[in-house]
Amino acid sequence: MGRVSIAVSCALLALGASLSTSHAAQAVSECVKVEPEASARGMALRVRNQCEFTVRCELRWSVRCEDDTAETPERPMSLEVRLAPSHAREVLASGEACGERLWEIADDVWECKEVR
Repeated sequence: MGRVSIAVSCALLALGASLSTSHAAQAVSECVKVEPEASARGMALRVRNQCEFTVRCELRWSVRCEDDTAETPERPMSLEVRLAPSHAREVLASGEACGERLWEIADDVWECKEVR
């Protein structure tokens, strides 16, 4: 397995802060918790829904591999998770697209919204 270089931006921890019209008192950003942890395979994220409603969360990122040039096309990746109230799940943002080469997770965005 290749070594990994993980660049985690603050955006990874910044949840979408859209207010629900049916739950105006509780913003999604206040009740969904994301706990990141670096691992050899990528960035493990434990997502916990503490909201009173179901949420759908999406993580989008790009993978950059060792020896990429300016002409190398981006490798956009994404994961989606749907969580009922009081449920949690672990997801993995990985750099498997690079195989054995060193890689980096970049341009990461994490967004959660209420499921209606």
